[in-house]
Amino acid sequence: MLAMAATNVVGVVLFGTLYALAGARRLSQAAFGACLVVLFALVTALWIRTEARHRGLNAVRRFGRAGLALAAVLVVTPAAVLMPVFWLESILPPEAGAGAIPAPVMTIVLISLVLVVLTNLIGSAIIAVRAVFRARGERP
Repeated sequence: MLAMAATNVVGVVLFGTLYALAGARRLSQAAFGACLVVLFALVTALWIRTEARHRGLNAVRRFGRAGLALAAVLVVTPAAVLMPVFWLESILPPEAGAGAIPAPVMTIVLISLVLVVLTNLIGSAIIAVRAVFRARGERP
């Protein structure tokens, strides 16, 4: 389960970094789109490969491990990222302009988490399709 959670954390960090770079206008629209497609494919492939380590378990245990790993990341990530941001905002004087920081950070965290959930869903669908083909004796 820790490996699955670590895979999801890698996805959150990569997607968050990509969106932060795009938000800072460091990437063109085309570069952002290409990077998003490549990152999505890479994170999905990493998730599938990590989940394949548990191929010997029954479907319910595999689903449970993946679900718990995703749930842990969905709960811990916002707390780990947003708590320091809000703390920093509370101790800095208003003149520092820290009031504008939480909204973009929350947006990036939310988008990253949604993309990680999508990679988990797509990865699960790919694994399920492979299992159906394997059960039928065909090669996917």
